[in-house]
Amino acid sequence: MMRFSFAICLCLLAASFAFSQSPAVSNFRMVLKEGWNMQSSVNAAVKGETVSEKNFIPHNWYKVSVPSTIIAGLLANKFYDFDPFFALNFEKLADPLLDKPWWFRKSFTLPATENGKTVLLKLHGINYKANVWLNGKLIADSTQIKGPFRIIELNITDQIRYKDANVLAIEVLRPFNPNRRDGDLAVDYADWIHYPPDYNGGIINNVEILTCNEVLVKNPLVTSFLDLPSLALAHLQVDADVVNYSDKAVRVVLKGMINNSIRFEQQVQLNPREHKQITFTPGTYKQLNIRNPKIWWPWQYGDPALNRISLQLIRNGKISNSLSENFGIRQITSQLINNATRQFYVNGKPILLRGGAWSPDIFQRRSPKRQEQEIRLIRDMHMNIVRSEGKMEDDHFYDLCDKYGLLVMTGWMCCGSWQYPRNWDAEERKVAMSSDSSVMYWLRNKACILAWLNGSDNPPSDTTVEKDWLQIEANLKWPNPLISTADESTSEVSGYSGVKMNGPYDWVPPIYWETDTAKWGGAWSFATEISPGPSIPPYESMMRFMNKDSIASNTSEWLYHCGTMQFGNTRIFDTALNERYGKSTDIHDYIGKAQLMNYEGHRAMMEAYALNKNQTATGVVQWMGSNPWPSLIWHTYDYFLYTAGTYFGMKKSLEPLHVQYSYKSKEVVVVNGYLQAVNGLQVKATIYNLDGTIKYANSQSTQEVPADGVKRCFTLPVLEGLTNVYFLQLELADKNGSVISTNWYWLSAKKDELDWKKSKWYYTPQSAFADFSSLSTMPAATVNMESSATAKGDSMLHTIRLTNAGKSVAFFLRLRLLKDHTDEDILPAIFEDNYISLAPGEKRILRCSYRKADAGGTTGKIVMKGWNLK
Repeated sequence: MMRFSFAICLCLLAASFAFSQSPAVSNFRMVLKEGWNMQSSVNAAVKGETVSEKNFIPHNWYKVSVPSTIIAGLLANKFYDFDPFFALNFEKLADPLLDKPWWFRKSFTLPATENGKTVLLKLHGINYKANVWLNGKLIADSTQIKGPFRIIELNITDQIRYKDANVLAIEVLRPFNPNRRDGDLAVDYADWIHYPPDYNGGIINNVEILTCNEVLVKNPLVTSFLDLPSLALAHLQVDADVVNYSDKAVRVVLKGMINNSIRFEQQVQLNPREHKQITFTPGTYKQLNIRNPKIWWPWQYGDPALNRISLQLIRNGKISNSLSENFGIRQITSQLINNATRQFYVNGKPILLRGGAWSPDIFQRRSPKRQEQEIRLIRDMHMNIVRSEGKMEDDHFYDLCDKYGLLVMTGWMCCGSWQYPRNWDAEERKVAMSSDSSVMYWLRNKACILAWLNGSDNPPSDTTVEKDWLQIEANLKWPNPLISTADESTSEVSGYSGVKMNGPYDWVPPIYWETDTAKWGGAWSFATEISPGPSIPPYESMMRFMNKDSIASNTSEWLYHCGTMQFGNTRIFDTALNERYGKSTDIHDYIGKAQLMNYEGHRAMMEAYALNKNQTATGVVQWMGSNPWPSLIWHTYDYFLYTAGTYFGMKKSLEPLHVQYSYKSKEVVVVNGYLQAVNGLQVKATIYNLDGTIKYANSQSTQEVPADGVKRCFTLPVLEGLTNVYFLQLELADKNGSVISTNWYWLSAKKDELDWKKSKWYYTPQSAFADFSSLSTMPAATVNMESSATAKGDSMLHTIRLTNAGKSVAFFLRLRLLKDHTDEDILPAIFEDNYISLAPGEKRILRCSYRKADAGGTTGKIVMKGWNLK
């Protein structure tokens, strides 16, 4: 008789534990990653009974690794003779075969040590539904395997071959219309990217085999309770699930250990087929009250220290299974301040959250190397949060965020079927509830998780859905804040969100962020998604995804690599660029001016929120931080990992100890992002005319800059004799005189003005524009550069010495790191600073690092280009 069971779990099994005295350890976990074959059911018109038998030969099938979508598998096999990201090639991916089922087939053999044990198959993400066959038998059909966010466990003990090859065959049908209110509850995109024509159909997360001796422990959770404001004592509660897969009642012992030293155990009685939640409370288990614990902090506040929980389930004196995973001792809460704004607290400390939105690869390809590269770029910009909207990553991604001290806000999606629960039938509601359970189990023990959003652009429209989700989240002891929506709405169930998403999403000038104080995207509340619009990549990046004669803002290729609907062009951005900097003479001139716009626009947004931190402003998330394909809008670094104006404007504004200028009040301000007050700082402001002559200079020693606070230092005076465009250089030095923050502004005698009455949800039009056109006439500058390279482990470090040997400001210098022989960029490269300016006679030392593996065996060379370099 066919036997299977479903459970939602995450079970990370590790090596045998030192605290066990038994030599019989069942700890087997096999991730079925390599060695799959994939083919269309149209081209392989065979039944599941046949495909899943060992004597079936997958002749002319595609070899793939899992996770893989259909298109990702075809790309890996070079099925297409074109780059889908180049020009309009993405449209060529459309194929009627993608609408039909596809087979994913894998053969595997269990080690002899697992003979006779209970064997479980875990599917971590099938998009969208599937029929699952094993050794000629259908073990679950598409009514049971449905929904990409469900983690489904199947008991395959009765079908497994312990001493012979097993064949798993998964017949996957891609989702339909996830972008519509009546579509499938699948991975969805919106107005910022084109949809892959397979709609990410395939296997988008791990497939695992694991074993136990009929009983299993899984789903560990360690919840921290701190006696705030003290961190000297942590009260830990440990939860886990135990399951009896047998038809007999059993008595087991659940043993736990934290950090190889703190031990605890509990006897458990399990009825036949029972699934039970077990809790160890600090009241009953006094050893779970830990003195001087290792606390996990976001990176700017301290060390993201991780602890480790180990569990093993003992039956009849033998270990049935064991698991181990990291967790963080930390406490994250939130509350409304000013009766309006949600403030988040980490370990009792309010934190200004500033970061970017995250999206995985458009074809859901999982690359640990790529994830590491991108997380390092996010951290290099000093961001402390990423937000993902319904496109989950894998465990490696969250492990990286744990490691780097990067907070994650995540939740369900907007715009498509997830946003319309009133339209769900009973089956879709079942998928939604099961998906919520899966995600709660999966993410609840991750140190990096800040909050979960039960809705994106609005609360769930069916209040019973939100009530049911909240019940699930309470039952599974979700330890972090829950919010009904990412926008400024009031849920009938859970109340006011305290966050907003009022735009803008297109270009607005720097003054916008400080002058809007009540309605739109200004520096108030927590903006969960917001942006000053396009982020134009460097020319050399554009050459990788557009034909040379199509690199212009009115060509079909250019428009295709924008977003969709309102964002299918760069018209608003281009109008402002032409008005503010003068009409471009060619594409190189356009891109150079675009970097200025990207730098000043994104820097101003982040600086404005810092100015009002923890008062009217508590957070801001740039939409987007990353792009899953080559795009001209909404990213901080581009698909190829080029870093340009947006990136370095962000990085400058997010410095933990930072000096900045207020476009509205004309004040010079110091922002401290650390938990310690800072004394003995020296603030200096210098204003230069276009020809490099000094028109104003002021230096002031600051009094104490409060912990995680703001210090307004002095106001710049109204000056006579300024050129139409002039420069403001700000410097912040420590008590030893070492400069720790340098920040340049280019300012116009003619100011940007906004037509607030004509504001729309995605931007506010300008009624007048600043005039920076005279930048094109500024005197030429001479900058001397020396660089040297040294090896440092698996990386190379370049030290770059720059000297402005002329009498004018050397404006907006861009440094690149190129391979010695090909003049290709080494990517990613981490520059300490870039797109910098130098005062006459000024010297600066900058550093650039990169991984040797990314350099193709070259030490690289530094080249420089500047706005007014000779």
